[in-house]
Amino acid sequence: MSPSERKAMISRDRTDLSLTKQCNLLQISRSSLYYTPVGVKAETLELMNEIDRVFTKYPFFERRQIAAYLPRNGIHAGRHRVRRLTC
Repeated sequence: MSPSERKAMISRDRTDLSLTKQCNLLQISRSSLYYTPVGVKAETLELMNEIDRVFTKYPFFERRQIAAYLPRNGIHAGRHRVRRLTC
């Protein structure tokens, strides 16, 4: 059974079993009940598309070279951000 199926089995309305006990019985992390995924910003998607375009044009470029090339197209991103988005 997948973790998402087990998470769907949890009932917040039950008074006889706490959420902690339900999570322990189903072997899922209690913190996963409260997690809501965060979407990706449009700026980040634009930067990722630009990195992809540069890497497609110059496949021998490394991360530092991509970060140095991006300002030519009006996009400023540091080498650490480029590294995080290319991994």
